[in-house]
Amino acid sequence: MQKLKIGLAAALMAFALGSCKTYQQGYGKNNSEVDLLEKADWKIDTLRKDVIWYQYSSTTNPEFAYQNVNVVSFNPKAKLGNAVLAYEKEKDSLSVFASKIPGALAGINATYFIEKKDSADYMHLRLKGKDLQQVKVPKSSIYWWKHQGMMTFNNEGTQFDIQFSPENFASVKSENIITGAPMLIADYKPVGLSFADTSGLKLDLKKLHYEHYLKHQGVRHPRTAVAVTKTGKLLLITVDGRNAAAKGMSAKELTQFLVRYFNPKSAMNIDGGGSTMMWIKGQVPNGIVNYPTDNKKFDHYGQRQVETALFIK
Repeated sequence: MQKLKIGLAAALMAFALGSCKTYQQGYGKNNSEVDLLEKADWKIDTLRKDVIWYQYSSTTNPEFAYQNVNVVSFNPKAKLGNAVLAYEKEKDSLSVFASKIPGALAGINATYFIEKKDSADYMHLRLKGKDLQQVKVPKSSIYWWKHQGMMTFNNEGTQFDIQFSPENFASVKSENIITGAPMLIADYKPVGLSFADTSGLKLDLKKLHYEHYLKHQGVRHPRTAVAVTKTGKLLLITVDGRNAAAKGMSAKELTQFLVRYFNPKSAMNIDGGGSTMMWIKGQVPNGIVNYPTDNKKFDHYGQRQVETALFIK
């Protein structure tokens, strides 16, 4: 495949877009235009009428202490903007990606492309009806779970859906697909609560292969996720981790967190860990508002280079 230039991503390679009582109470209950269900421990900033930035931080919350979470909500029904999935074979940092997307307001790392030719540890990527990378993972593979979910979207970037992936992506009619895992919420059902629940297991997770789903998703790490609400809003989510001030979450904890505070219709974990990054226009020093971990410092400079990024503009 010929190298694609980021500057052409919007036209050529982008899609327009512009337990716990609390989750038991929220389970299955659909909310209209309300994003945030509890405001304690949250800061709220309006980036544009249709783009809201929510920042969570707490040292005292009994369920989610020492967590640092950023969520950006985009309402396409306002018809004020869109979002772009940019792909570039030559990796770059999220802040550099953002500088090449005209009108970008906010963005996150998306997910990863091929890392090893003999590996199934990559995503299925379809843009503008073309499968740039296809995935077929046998159940016998250590990576079998990596493509459990998929986000589909229209070329205009105004309609999004997150659901379980089929065995054959050729059956999916959507012109745009990115995969991720695990599914956290499916039609309001918090399926992520049980996907890699290690509570009560008499198992030494350290002895498991790093890509084993229990070790990968059953422990705390930085997380990146996407979600879709009942009214069609798109949520971009980052959870910081690997620091005493931000411990990170397991897939189960992230599911609990999203149901408690946002109760989206669907949600999916995507590429996280050292890749977890969120960019907001105009924020100092470089637009990165979370705390990437690759430099092993709790600052905004530890960006990892990535191949895909999802922006709201």
